[in-house]
Amino acid sequence: MNKKKILMVMALIAFIALITVGVFAISNKASETAEKSQDIEKSSDVLEITDNYFIEQTNDIFYNTDDYIDKTIKIEGLIYTYEDYQAEKTYYAVVRNTPGCCGNDGLAGLDIRYDGEYPEEDTWVEVIGTIKTDVVSGEEIPAIQVTSIQEKEEGTTFVTN
Repeated sequence: MNKKKILMVMALIAFIALITVGVFAISNKASETAEKSQDIEKSSDVLEITDNYFIEQTNDIFYNTDDYIDKTIKIEGLIYTYEDYQAEKTYYAVVRNTPGCCGNDGLAGLDIRYDGEYPEEDTWVEVIGTIKTDVVSGEEIPAIQVTSIQEKEEGTTFVTN
């Protein structure tokens, strides 16, 4: 090869390397920005559980409960009831439908505890309260101690993430 072709190949390699470095830098910056956004969201006065990350956010609260104790949370969903037959007690949760084993038969959400009268099952509500813990069937779980519960127009009932 002559010198001109060698210089052209070296310039092309350098150009590709610069583009690769730039792409990685942009990707890392976006990742850092997303992490900072999540940290701000968790540290703000009210953590709002959103449609786009409903399953992820409720699972994070369930698996990392200690990180959320006494945090104020806002969540929308359907009132759901379930029974603890050993304790002969009815429990309430705010849930959304999710993919499950047989199609759309899964549920995601959080338990709620309220001193007032609960809305009827399948009523769409907005709940604001603080994360506490409760024991259900011998297991400690996160539960929202409700400070406000309002019926609202039904929103996105089925979520996938």
